Amino acid sequence: MGPKQGNIELIGLSKSFDSAIAVNSIDLKVPNGTYCCLLGPSGCGKTTTLRLIAGHEAPSNGDILINNKNITSNPPAKRGTAMMFQNYALFPHLNCLQNVCFSLKMKGINRVEREKLAMDMLSLVEMQKYENRLPSQLSGGQQQRVAIARALVSDPDILVCDEPTGDLDRNTATEILDLLKILNEDHGKTIIMVTHDPVAAESAKRVLHLDKGKLTE
Repeated sequence: MGPKQGNIELIGLSKSFDSAIAVNSIDLKVPNGTYCCLLGPSGCGKTTTLRLIAGHEAPSNGDILINNKNITSNPPAKRGTAMMFQNYALFPHLNCLQNVCFSLKMKGINRVEREKLAMDMLSLVEMQKYENRLPSQLSGGQQQRVAIARALVSDPDILVCDEPTGDLDRNTATEILDLLKILNEDHGKTIIMVTHDPVAAESAKRVLHLDKGKLTE
């Protein structure tokens, strides 16, 4: 996992749901290797912006460029992004190793290779001892570590994190933030995070505020 490109540009990016404007013509450049935090009140468009970048929503208007390529119509797996969710979104019937392997299995990577890659990522997040456990047998912090390993296994340029510490106690949240900081500083990952956590915002190199779908820095 080496540092690659991870610069993002949003050009006039908008998203409406029926008559409600969630994201209102955002222009933003995030250089490669930036740790960026999006702050703002509930319902201001933060999570929608993340979902647009990661490809889980389609914009109503505007473009998304990653590494100077227009990827607006690309599916999530073809963007160089990976998304982490507040509720971890692990498959409950798969163990840790299988959860991390899942996207590689979908890509047709053979079992030996995908399990080696998955174990490397579980080791990176210090979860290799729990490879055979189901998500229900893990604490929230452990589940979030597995979710990070799953996000990293495809070697994305950009990690998109939606409230990754929202359901965690302070000590566990700090561990997860320290891990994200290592991924940013030592592995060159661009990180864009939505958070209500002031401690999480403090660790960011750049803080952006969203209000009613508009960006204010």
